[in-house]
Amino acid sequence: MAGTSENGKITRQMLKTRSGEFDLESIHTIIVKKEGIDDLGCIGECTSLQMLDASYNEISNVRPLSTLKQLTHLNLSANMISSLDPLKELENLKSLNIAGNLIGSTDALRCLQDLDDLESLRLNNQVKDLTNPICHSTLYKQTVLGILPRLKTLDGERVIGPGSELFRLCQELDVVIQSNSPRDGPVKEYQIPRPLLSDDFWNDKSTDDRAMIEAEKQIQDVLAECRKLSLKADEAADQAAEMLRQNTQDRELNQTD
Repeated sequence: MAGTSENGKITRQMLKTRSGEFDLESIHTIIVKKEGIDDLGCIGECTSLQMLDASYNEISNVRPLSTLKQLTHLNLSANMISSLDPLKELENLKSLNIAGNLIGSTDALRCLQDLDDLESLRLNNQVKDLTNPICHSTLYKQTVLGILPRLKTLDGERVIGPGSELFRLCQELDVVIQSNSPRDGPVKEYQIPRPLLSDDFWNDKSTDDRAMIEAEKQIQDVLAECRKLSLKADEAADQAAEMLRQNTQDRELNQTD
């Protein structure tokens, strides 16, 4: 059938049919999703390619992509990739999705360190149940951000900017609700950690900064209210238990009499 891969290999005819372009050098976007592809073939001849979706295939070798200097968005999710080394040549890459592959360690990501424009990386997609062996470690995100500190989003979560601050606040709210129970002792004063930013990152007079301060204040108010509600709930539970104990004693006394 026209436009399909040939024995799992990308062909010129396939690329021309999918893009509607006669010359491979003129192609800007290619979607070859769920095509049973295990060989990227002549994809490297599409030197003007900016967006490529080759997800849900059987690709293990990404070497043919190394010539795509104009590529900005690359989706290779749900493949069989364990090495990303050829991607270090993609100097304009901004977004990379490799969820659902065989990336086994953070060392496999070090080849991406010199990609100054890379701001979005996805290794794990819980919604689609796509992950990598590297994601089995609970600390993998911190390690990845240590290697690629310029990332703005990791696994779909904001890690830089006002959006990331609010996301952290919501995460911390979950932690407080789960772990700051008065039954474990006095209610602990909880300080929400601020991200490590350069001194000039925030403009004190900026709208974003004011909005972020207000957002933090609102979250702190919610935390305080949660602590109050938790205390009241515990007090009500204690009173109910005491009443039950007293009623039990009264019944026992009556039976004795």
